[in-house]
Amino acid sequence: MTSIPIDVVRAFVAVVEARGFTRAAEDLGRSQPTVSLQVKRLEELIEAPLFEKATRFELTAVGSVCFDHGRRLVRLHDEMLEEVARRKAPDSRLRLGLPGELAERLAGRLEALAAEAGGAALEVVTGDADGLALAFRENRLDLAFFLAAEADGDAVARWRAPLGWFAGPGYRAPRPPGPVPLVLPPREAALHAAATGALAEAGRPFAVVCASPDAAVRAAAVASGLGFAPMTIGLAPAGLERVADPGLPPLPPLVLSLLARTDALAAAGRRWADEAMALQSA
Repeated sequence: MTSIPIDVVRAFVAVVEARGFTRAAEDLGRSQPTVSLQVKRLEELIEAPLFEKATRFELTAVGSVCFDHGRRLVRLHDEMLEEVARRKAPDSRLRLGLPGELAERLAGRLEALAAEAGGAALEVVTGDADGLALAFRENRLDLAFFLAAEADGDAVARWRAPLGWFAGPGYRAPRPPGPVPLVLPPREAALHAAATGALAEAGRPFAVVCASPDAAVRAAAVASGLGFAPMTIGLAPAGLERVADPGLPPLPPLVLSLLARTDALAAAGRRWADEAMALQSA
């Protein structure tokens, strides 16, 4: 059986993605003649042309197969090396990003995630959707879960996160025309938009009585009787009650997205989330 070196596959994939040998060579940090020779070597190994002769960089049927499979091979190869390096490091950490809204309820289940990820120590950060997504894309996180109005385009898994109104024990909304007191994250947060948008559409006046990016601060404010807060049903902090009040409009669901550095971490994160959060796949 023919064996194809990964560097040969990588060179071909880079040429197709860059649509040129010069740009591919720059991306790979190699000379253009070296990249050209590697692509030629792949054609020799598979005994078939990769590009149509009459056009520039249009793949043959065989070339398309090599590109589709080659791209996956390169990704899996790099993921394997990254995971091996992470496991070998003496201070190995699984860097996990979580929405602050879910962190308290999930903290007791982090040991299960560490076990799913091979027993790695955990480094946990919380933040909003934009901050966590950016941290992941800058390689500062290995796994990132975040809540948003829509699923992230690069998400490896997503879940529907139904929302409800929550308050401290016995607290009830003021009757109209009094404004609904709200405890919310900042304006750019999906929870903020979901709550204010639902109330505005229902014609209910509201007043933001406490705004904080810290979910623990918001939970404490709600528990003290300051007002209502939108939260994920089933994952709200202990001690708060879901309010069934006809004066409060239903809230649109959000989507919990998962970004993962490798396929192995994606599988571990998916299994953990399915058990820990008990949300429906979106």
